[in-house]
Amino acid sequence: MINQQDLICKDVYVYASNSDEHVALLKGINLRITQGEWVSIIGRNGSGKSTLAQVLTGILPVNEGEVEHGFAGLDPIPYVMQQEGQLFGETPWEDIVFLLEVRGFDPDQIAATSVHALARVGLSAERHRPISELSGGQKQLAAMAGCLAANAPLLLFDEAASMLDSTSRHLVLEAAKNLHNKGATVIWMTHHMEELSAGERVVALDQGQIVFDGSLTSFFYGSLCEKLGFELPFPVLIAKELIQSGITLSSLPITAIELAEAVRGRAG
Repeated sequence: MINQQDLICKDVYVYASNSDEHVALLKGINLRITQGEWVSIIGRNGSGKSTLAQVLTGILPVNEGEVEHGFAGLDPIPYVMQQEGQLFGETPWEDIVFLLEVRGFDPDQIAATSVHALARVGLSAERHRPISELSGGQKQLAAMAGCLAANAPLLLFDEAASMLDSTSRHLVLEAAKNLHNKGATVIWMTHHMEELSAGERVVALDQGQIVFDGSLTSFFYGSLCEKLGFELPFPVLIAKELIQSGITLSSLPITAIELAEAVRGRAG
């Protein structure tokens, strides 16, 4: 029996609106997102990730096929993008207040809602700090806080950490993990392999089509990851070399910690 609360794409096609030719940006997308999931969507630039993000958040209508929005609802959902231009206020506080006013929130609830959202992403101390003085990671946290304040039914990140340094990327990822652990649905779009370890499910896009939908382990330890031109994470690369040399590991690791445990487990 189909869960009517799932967010479902059924044979979805989206065509370029500014092209004289019939260019498909998304081709035959079939995808189901369950409330509370963490889904990593991987793909190179031009693979269709941003177009799919706009479809899943209800911003972009489809040309063919059907989208059942389920738990995501019918209203367009704000999401976290790569660009700093997604922030419109002078401070994190002003940005959230502006967003809530635009979305028609009760004025009596805006202040309390803003305080709570900033606290959830760890930006309470920076709420009145100029956006221009925030780090890249803090700017993305501010955008995340806006999504939370607006009661977004899912948190979608479209290359949200791709332009950040490793420290800021870790900050944003950890904040997203914390929210997911508390029940948030997370869709994380990226082309960085090291960002995939947060979730168990990977969806791979290539030229507007889904070419893989399965477990993280299957993606890394199968052949498709490298066929798509991605470099394997170093722990996976080492593990595969050990296996090819005849060494049996106790598990198939993704992270450095898991690799150490797999080697120790073999020794034990």
